[in-house]
Amino acid sequence: MVKKFPPGITPPLPPKRRKFPWVLLLFVLAWSWFVWRSLTPGLPKPLEAPKLYSNQCQQDIRATLLSAIQGASRSIYLVMFGLSDRPILGALSKKIGDDVPTTIYYDTKGSPKVFRYLQGGELHPVTEGSLMHQKILVLDDETVFVGSANMTSASLRMHDNLVIGLVNKQVAQFLKEHKPYDSGYLKTRVGGQEVEIWLLPDPRGHALSELRKTIRSARKSIRIALFTFTHPGLVEEVIEAHKRGVKVAVIVDMHSGLGASSTVIEQLRAAGVPVWLSGGTQLLHHKFIYIDDQTLITGSANWTKAAFYKNSDIIIALHHLNADQKKFMKNLWRAIESSVQ
Repeated sequence: MVKKFPPGITPPLPPKRRKFPWVLLLFVLAWSWFVWRSLTPGLPKPLEAPKLYSNQCQQDIRATLLSAIQGASRSIYLVMFGLSDRPILGALSKKIGDDVPTTIYYDTKGSPKVFRYLQGGELHPVTEGSLMHQKILVLDDETVFVGSANMTSASLRMHDNLVIGLVNKQVAQFLKEHKPYDSGYLKTRVGGQEVEIWLLPDPRGHALSELRKTIRSARKSIRIALFTFTHPGLVEEVIEAHKRGVKVAVIVDMHSGLGASSTVIEQLRAAGVPVWLSGGTQLLHHKFIYIDDQTLITGSANWTKAAFYKNSDIIIALHHLNADQKKFMKNLWRAIESSVQ
């Protein structure tokens, strides 16, 4: 039955059918994909150049390492100063239970409860020497992760770190052949990119000499992010680079900058070198120098005398960075700069 309205009264328009918000749905899906890609950046692949990871670039280092460990089927070789993150320990424990050969070297001061969680693995507590400070993971004799991040919850989820992942059997073999406190040097190519690795301590000083030489080679820019900076020879090189016109920027962890590194901070500032301290409560745990947008040198070694001559540490250099690596470092440096005091 059709309803009639009195003269002069306009009947109401029929309600409009609501359109499905396709644009909003597409936006949500795109944003979710972006977040997922950021948090799960993917594992390094064979025949590709090394891959860079940092939690400051919206990446989840813990998720990356967990995925890599869970995918291991033939062997696990781990050298780690701090090993206490429960998900990582759980993944390692499961691999041991699955009879995947698992060898772990760890510093007893940084990882006091490893025996409790990883019974059945080939465990080597390192109690002698100065500081077993390496952070090395080798999976299936070919996949390698090295960098500044310990396998602790704070280091993986909160502190500022940089990790390099690569797939290369020669690098994996080199790292497994050299136990903590063994000196060593390897120069090779990974995915067409030149890579150098130094294992410390280095009593003859080759690693330190090469680092100083690389700083001297800088022509345009030097960006340095460090947890601890106390080595007088490296201070001298940075000041000299600034004097010859290289654009130098140094960022040091706030806690170290007000403590162990304070004297170096004063020296650099007195020489006119731009220096900042990190902001926030988290540690700026980086150990890298980035030269002329071409060369990245990082690893587990702080810039101290002990790191080069006493501690068990690792330094890795990537030369002639590709476009993706340069973009990553640009974003990482921007993130570090944005939080300085």
